Amino acid sequence: MALPLNPALDVSYLTQIYGDDASIVQIIFEAFLSDSLPRWKSLKALIEKEDIAEAASVVHGIKPSFTMAGLTAIRVKVEELEKDIHNEKDTQDLIEHYLKINKDVEHIVPILEEEAVKLGNLA
Repeated sequence: MALPLNPALDVSYLTQIYGDDASIVQIIFEAFLSDSLPRWKSLKALIEKEDIAEAASVVHGIKPSFTMAGLTAIRVKVEELEKDIHNEKDTQDLIEHYLKINKDVEHIVPILEEEAVKLGNLA
């Protein structure tokens, strides 16, 4: 039986990868919130400082965590941002791209927090 997850997440992907293991999905969500989210937030400052090497490293390192947390639609956008960073697009364009993606991230964070709590009650 599939876990009762918010449809804003890629429930199909999460079910395919983790099945009905509420505890592992909870761990994945919590890891995204505690590790990947702060690294994502640090990316804007790196772009603003034009620290392209570090920005590329951060975005490359966190990219898989979006998929793992069922944020596959955001992952595609992060991948596009990574390409733009590697192609050394204009700093302002990179910041605008980041901010556009960040709106999606900020929208999904409360959902991940809520789902992590809900899954903790199921586990």
